[in-house]
Order: sequence, then structure tokens, then C-alpha cells
Amino acid sequence: MKRPNKWLSLIVWLLPASTAKNAVLRILGNTIGHDVSLGPNLVLGCGPFRIGDRGVIAPFNIFRQMAQVELEKDNFIGRLNQFTAAPSYQRFSDRAGVLSMAEQAAVTNRHYFDCSGRIEMEPYSAVGGTRSLLQSHEIDIVEDRTTIGTITIGERSLTATACLILKNAAIPAYSLVAAGSVVTAATESAVGDAGLYAGAPARWRRDLPECKWWYRSSYMTPVREVEGF
Repeated sequence: MKRPNKWLSLIVWLLPASTAKNAVLRILGNTIGHDVSLGPNLVLGCGPFRIGDRGVIAPFNIFRQMAQVELEKDNFIGRLNQFTAAPSYQRFSDRAGVLSMAEQAAVTNRHYFDCSGRIEMEPYSAVGGTRSLLQSHEIDIVEDRTTIGTITIGERSLTATACLILKNAAIPAYSLVAAGSVVTAATESAVGDAGLYAGAPARWRRDLPECKWWYRSSYMTPVREVEGF
């Protein structure tokens, strides 16, 4: 896959959000939809971005050595996140080095995504809170090699603050991963039903009540008055 001009792309991505910036990014080989807001971000040695209509990437994120960034539509990436990949794996697979976010999927602020393998976020899913780490590659000390895999955040699922999500983890749809949990690789025996997952390693704890969050029509959760605060 041909990558946009490295240095020109770097300069353009650092510009404030504007329709002119979007137009130049299209000329450089990116696919940018309508009503897209792309703040000043540091983009280093990345392949093309595919951003659907009404996508938002807030300022002050870092994207480094990604093969591709795919935002379907109505997606949101907040501030001060890092999305990186080890480019060596991309020589062997066109699936490596990819962040894929389906409709209305969202990332809040100050998270780290290792996309050396692949990270997929299904519709209306969210990486919430702050300081979560998603790690899609690891060292195999038995074979003395590194390996990559896919992390999947299921449809309308939410990960809370400071979660560690490891290679080949698969979070079921309509689930909540509690703050500070460690989600390890999924197996047929480990993948559970929708519900609350917590612990290190994370395990299914209980069913969740009917949650309005599952049925929201936007990635945004409104701020409401808190009585008695």
C-alpha cells in the first residue's frame, strides 16, 4: 500500500482543523468524508487514513508507523492518545498495523494503542476513562520471537479507566470491563456472555441491568446535573 508523502503529510496534519486541510489530505491519498474535524496531530510515517462522514480526531494525538487508520463514520478520538505500530510486521501481512473503528465507536483521552497487530472496535463501542493500554503484540520466550494478534472490542461494549488489554483479547458485545482489569487472550472456554468483567485476569462476574448506554444513538454521553453535589 502506497503511503502519503512523509514530510508533507507531517506538516499538513499539524495544521488546525479546516476544510482546506481535509482537501489537501485527500490529495495526499487519504479518504476524508464530509463534515470531518481533524485537529493538529503528530502523524509520523503512516499509511493512508480512511475517515467517514462526521468523524472527529481531536488535537494532540500521536500516530506513528501505522499501516492504515479506518474510521467508518461518526467516530470520535479524543486528546493525547498514542497509536503506534512496529512496521516490521507489515511486510508479512496487510492486516497488520491497522486501527479499525466501526460506526459511532469512540476513544476518550490519554490511552495507548499498540496496533502492531490489529485493533478492531465494533459499532458504538468505547475505550473510556483514561490510561488504558491495548497491546496487540507480545514476546514468545519459548520460540524466541515476537507475535501479533487482533484485539476486538465488542459492539456497544465499554472499557473503563486503566485497563490492560492484551493480544487476541475479545470483549463480548454489551459488556463492561471494570477499571484496572487485565483482559487476556480469548479462547473458546474463556469467552463468556455479555456482562461485567473484572480482575486480573478479567473474568465474567455478573449480568448487567438493562443499560440506557447500550441504546444510545451517539458516541457522546451527555453531562447531566448531579443532585446534592
